[in-house]
Amino acid sequence: MEITIDLSLLTFLANNSLGSIIWNIFSHGGWLVLVILIFVTAYYIYFERKKQKFINSIEHTMLAIDIPKDNEQSLVAVEQIFAHLTGIGKRLNLIEKYIKGETPLTISLEIISLEGYIQFLIRTPVKYKDLVEASIYAQYPEAEITEVEDYISMMPDDVHDKESDFNIWGTEFRLAKEDCYPIKTYRNFEHPLTQIFVDPMAALLEVMSKLSKGEQLGIQLVIQPISDNWKEKGYHLVKKLIGEKSETKDHIGDKFVKSSLKTLEAFSEGVIKIWGDIEEKDPDRDMKNLIQNLTPGEKNVVEAIQHKLSQLTFATKLRVYYLAHNEVFHKGRGVSSVVGAINQFSTSNLNSFKKDKNVQTKVEYFFKKRRVSGRQKKFVSNYKARSFTRGSTPFMLSIEELATIYHFPIITVKAPMLKKVEAKKSGPPTTLPAEMIKSKEYFKQISETEKEDVDEIDNEFSGDEEVKEPDHVISETLPGYDFDNDYYEKKFAKDNSKIRNETITKEIVRENATPPDNLPFINN
Repeated sequence: MEITIDLSLLTFLANNSLGSIIWNIFSHGGWLVLVILIFVTAYYIYFERKKQKFINSIEHTMLAIDIPKDNEQSLVAVEQIFAHLTGIGKRLNLIEKYIKGETPLTISLEIISLEGYIQFLIRTPVKYKDLVEASIYAQYPEAEITEVEDYISMMPDDVHDKESDFNIWGTEFRLAKEDCYPIKTYRNFEHPLTQIFVDPMAALLEVMSKLSKGEQLGIQLVIQPISDNWKEKGYHLVKKLIGEKSETKDHIGDKFVKSSLKTLEAFSEGVIKIWGDIEEKDPDRDMKNLIQNLTPGEKNVVEAIQHKLSQLTFATKLRVYYLAHNEVFHKGRGVSSVVGAINQFSTSNLNSFKKDKNVQTKVEYFFKKRRVSGRQKKFVSNYKARSFTRGSTPFMLSIEELATIYHFPIITVKAPMLKKVEAKKSGPPTTLPAEMIKSKEYFKQISETEKEDVDEIDNEFSGDEEVKEPDHVISETLPGYDFDNDYYEKKFAKDNSKIRNETITKEIVRENATPPDNLPFINN
């Protein structure tokens, strides 16, 4: 047996110049590849320019949201706000998407602290301003919504320069697991026994209220309504977890291979049947649902995934920045504390947030100063533009998850277990559940900063008198902080006359006084 090795190609490459080789490839069909490459590159440049032109043509407005301090609305109300905001979604046709360069619009939900003054903000396209206001007023009729200037103008343009007087840390977060795994939501922050809601927002607002002069801290959630197509992977994952056979869409190659295998299988079965009968398989037995064999923890995971898949969802980007003058820049206060507050939403068996190492303004090796400066410049640009395409890949959050991360401070309604209590100060009986023993310490922990509250709780547990359970417990670690202040509005409001009139009205209501003489009246 003879083996022949063709070395003509190597001989051709060795005996001809580079120009001759390129011309030979080009004349034998290589020109077609070049034409396709040029066309694809030109279309990509055209498409990106059209898309950026469309994005720049959208006019936006910034709304400052103030909710009364005695707000009693639960986070279900915030869920309904997000459900209402899905109305901004629009399904684009092929011409709008690939020729005109249109893209679905986004809304930015932001919480900003300027030197300790906290403000909830929503940046929305002007065409959806009424929709946003209506969704908030529907759930919070006493809310105050003011159109303001963008605070981002206060951010120095040269913050990324080495010689700048300011320093900035920023990052984007992404999900640690697949999108169908939910994070820890507000329903898991309620004590199972006392039914007291421990607001996860409290830790974050505490950090933001501690900022001093020359410091800023901002959280940005850019959301975009999305179709349910992404949920298909979640449904397949659920079937995989419970042991059910999951059918996925096959490509042309897969269909060809499977059809060939089925033909061979049918042929082999026909041959075997000639020699004798074979035992037929029960397809239902092979596809048996194994959910009954799952552990309690595995069942909880499956139920949590199914619960998320049943809700409306948004494609989301989460950004956080901490900006401060070099003299007061404090990573422990502005960075570690914020990351710790965001870690509250993490669970080991479901999902969690983690920093995107490719985006955060921190590098580990080689040319650190130059690379950090470049990342800071990109991050600031993306944050200012509320970009949805640059930076990390967007992830999916349900309206329940969004309400957990972004909601207004509330007074938590406590369902009273006992209306009246008669007890003497003594040690708890040995048969008392451990959770009941902890309840007193829990109340003390809530009010540990105010001695009067602790004494009052002690009296409730030790006195002989009948004591009525409080109807409300304020979930608050920010004593005396007024989230309804007008600091931000007075500083950035587009129409200051509205702020002045609202302030006068507030004083009249608070003092129950007669209206001032210069207040205009309409004569009937």
